[in-house]
Amino acid sequence: MGLLPFRREGSPSKPSASNSSEPAGRRCSLRNRSVLLGLLMALFLFVVGCSKDGQSTWEAFGPVAQKQLDLFNVLLWVMVAVFFLVEGVLLYAILRYRRRPGDPKPPQIHGNTRLEITLTIIPTILVLGLGIWSIFTLFDIEEPPKDGPAPLQVNVTGHQWWFEFEYPDVNGKHIITANEMRIPVDRPIQIQLESDDVIHSFWVPKLAGKLDLVPTHINNMWFQADSNKIDEDLPVTLFGQCAELCGLAHALMQFRVTVMEQGDFDSWAAAYGPPPTNTDKAKQGAQIFAANCTLCHTIDGPDDPALSATRLTGFLTGGDITPVPAPNLTDLRSRQTLAAGIVDLSETTLREWLHDPEDVKPGNYMSERAVLYQDGPANLSDEEIDTLIGYLLDLK
Repeated sequence: MGLLPFRREGSPSKPSASNSSEPAGRRCSLRNRSVLLGLLMALFLFVVGCSKDGQSTWEAFGPVAQKQLDLFNVLLWVMVAVFFLVEGVLLYAILRYRRRPGDPKPPQIHGNTRLEITLTIIPTILVLGLGIWSIFTLFDIEEPPKDGPAPLQVNVTGHQWWFEFEYPDVNGKHIITANEMRIPVDRPIQIQLESDDVIHSFWVPKLAGKLDLVPTHINNMWFQADSNKIDEDLPVTLFGQCAELCGLAHALMQFRVTVMEQGDFDSWAAAYGPPPTNTDKAKQGAQIFAANCTLCHTIDGPDDPALSATRLTGFLTGGDITPVPAPNLTDLRSRQTLAAGIVDLSETTLREWLHDPEDVKPGNYMSERAVLYQDGPANLSDEEIDTLIGYLLDLK
């Protein structure tokens, strides 16, 4: 029978902190460094988030965004002031009236009626004032001004995962494009929003706040880009995106708004049309497109309503190889981006997209349902892909 370990009375049964393998001072130092690192990271994210480059809510390029920004700034700084006032009083009370050793039990009081009434009335007035201002702002930005230029109508449809832009009448011309909206400066843009599948959200921070695109329901909004608020030379590209979680590729559902002079916008609209087929390479590319892509894509002008309905039905009913709504490619050669704005458009990026769209934008329906991609990468030779690119981009 072994001997039990001897322990003197009063000796600790467990190692004390002072006997720990790591000194207490070192643990405190590591903890302080972790807190400091966390604060620096938070400050970095705050500074980056406040940048006016790209998508920024801190810079307004039009009247709608400006009124929303003014309201936001007042609400923000009033809340900041209330927060610091309340927290300051709380900290003062904690430190000033904290109980110290030997202090008697403080007298118990029921309350202060005047103070309670005051602290109820002041927040009520504050909330009512800000609420009334918010309502008036909503009424003020509901419709474009009546005394300015006639609004340009643009119908926006959300799809998984890209945006369709339809111009019903631009100088008598019907235009349908995708993922890149072009608008003239100093002219109201009347937007009609709807969705073909799930709820999306249309958001261009420098022009207006978010508004949802809801299936079977139409929402309306408007915005305008003012030349006196834009410091850069036109055209200027603004960034937007879907702001409502809408599925696998939600984070990759981006778009751009290009603000142009009215003359440049009219020239773009006048040039809208299919790529020419006046070379042998273009004719071969047109044949490849007709044989493989017309089930979902249109390239010769606005989509036919009956064809659009067939594609939507195919999408909703599902299946491995069925037509689905896809971007209209009539003006692809004039666009800046590809795959809903996630990559710049060039021969290289278009070749990568045509070869394997799933590798460029995971979750897209092109790679899932098109016959070309049922076994992975495209069932086309490199020469056929080059010919197709030459046709789509009108390469000589």
